[in-house]
Order: sequence, then structure tokens, then C-alpha cells
Amino acid sequence: MEDYRSILKRKRESLGLSQHRLAKQLGITQTFLSEIERGRKSPSLEMFFRICEALEIEVFPNER
Repeated sequence: MEDYRSILKRKRESLGLSQHRLAKQLGITQTFLSEIERGRKSPSLEMFFRICEALEIEVFPNER
């Protein structure tokens, strides 16, 4: 199973977003976003949901 960090990075890259641009959109530093993608830091649950929303990732795709 693919780790969420690699999913976030792959999706960000597929949308043509740099770490800098996404971080600015989220109101965090590029360094913090990089550390999330590398597994050195963990985002808060709120930040995780904000990242998923910005990257158009459904967190609960089977929820109805």
C-alpha cells in the first residue's frame, strides 16, 4: 500500500504545483511541506485535510 506522503507528492507534481506554490496556497512554509513529504514532520489533521482539498484528493471516497 502506498504511503500517504508519496500520494501527496505524486498528486502535487501531477497538478504541476511546486512545493513553494502549494505551501504558499496553504499558508505554510515550503520547508514544512517538504518535511511532510519526506516523513520528517506530520501535519495536523486539519492541515492534512487542507492539503488534500488543495490537491483535489478525496479523503473518504466511499462515504455516502
